[in-house]
Amino acid sequence: MRLSRNELLFVALGAVLGVLVAFGVRTGFVVTDGAFPPFVIVLLGLGLAELVVGYAAGRSPGTLVGMPARFLAFVIGVCIVLFGAKLV
Repeated sequence: MRLSRNELLFVALGAVLGVLVAFGVRTGFVVTDGAFPPFVIVLLGLGLAELVVGYAAGRSPGTLVGMPARFLAFVIGVCIVLFGAKLV
């Protein structure tokens, strides 16, 4: 399966969200035992980004990115959060 340009950008967005949330965990802005764990913040960020881009493009949000790309973006984002919070 080949990913389209939109899907590759979405996966990159997942990685960027993972870096931002990992930085928030390291600095103390995001609490790992709070009401919203870090993986929920990544998930909500991906969903919100897809809604905003879908609205701006004039298409329904579910048609922009395929499910394998969504899953890959979420997994990459969460892995970066897990490894980034432990490193350094």
